[in-house]
Amino acid sequence: MQINRFGYYWLDTWVLANVIQLATQDFCTRYLNRTNDPCGRQYDQMTQAARSVPANIAEGNSRHSTSKETEMRLTDVARASLAELANDYVNWLIRHEVIP
Repeated sequence: MQINRFGYYWLDTWVLANVIQLATQDFCTRYLNRTNDPCGRQYDQMTQAARSVPANIAEGNSRHSTSKETEMRLTDVARASLAELANDYVNWLIRHEVIP
């Protein structure tokens, strides 16, 4: 295993994305259930959005040497997934009257 093939392990953004993924999985497990998410769609949506962030950062970084355009596109996909996840959190907070 070459360390430079996994250079994204040392990126602050990748580390933070993994923290967000773990926190989202914990949040969904604790607060989404059959009563407030009967089909499990919100759980799936939030955990998949959170999972795609570090995955896209890793893939984009891995393609750095071959295609800067692909790297930037995957970084943009990661950013969009974070925006989608943030929106899901805001919607949950509003629905549960945590914020007005």
